[in-house]
Amino acid sequence: MYHEVSDKWPLDAICAQAVAARTYALYAMEQFAARDYDVTNDIYSQVYGGRGAERYRTNLAVKRTKGEVLTYQGKIFPAFFHANSGGVTEDAKELWGIDLPPLRGGVESPFSVNSPHYRWTRNFRLKDIQDKLIASGYNVGLIQEIRVVERNKSGRVRRLEVVDRDGKVLPLEGKQFREILGPNVLRSNKYNIEMKGWYVDFVGHGWGHGVGLCQWGAYNMARMRYSYKQILSFYYPGSDLTKFQDID
Repeated sequence: MYHEVSDKWPLDAICAQAVAARTYALYAMEQFAARDYDVTNDIYSQVYGGRGAERYRTNLAVKRTKGEVLTYQGKIFPAFFHANSGGVTEDAKELWGIDLPPLRGGVESPFSVNSPHYRWTRNFRLKDIQDKLIASGYNVGLIQEIRVVERNKSGRVRRLEVVDRDGKVLPLEGKQFREILGPNVLRSNKYNIEMKGWYVDFVGHGWGHGVGLCQWGAYNMARMRYSYKQILSFYYPGSDLTKFQDID
């Protein structure tokens, strides 16, 4: 867990992360029982550095929340988490077709504002974006413009268009485009586009998919003396904190 949150953070923030991570892992075990593994050691599941990366305070949070998981109507759900919401959480239905009240997004999160990764700017050469699109199987010429076509209720890019210099229009979903450019490069789908000749700036907010627990929001809530239970209730509205053995 040390690679998801710092062991120097307030303990209630670490406890909130421990419950979310445990819940997600148990959900994955149920959903992917037929696979040889349940989760991956990367940003697509949970980043884990092995026993050598464990720390006293992160282990303490695991012990203090032993057996505690999040449920909705008695069932474990995928308690997604991310670094910074950019001020408002995302709806899981937008990304994965999951429609559950605790993951519906739209949670205004003032606690993430002005913390690390809240604002960012990334500059790209248009030729580099063209190369990435071609490598991903898209036939596109020299890029003239990239424009947002539709945003969702959280303000994130749902659909955009890449227009080449021959006028050909390539429609893409925002999540596709971010994956092509790299999710740690284009840090979120909450951004504006500024065309600058042969270059383009993406000026954005937040880091990650934006669904569920905002880690920097949890950090700031804990600093303001919110308990880990209050943090989890805030970011997963309508969920229940349950002991694992009590789950249906």
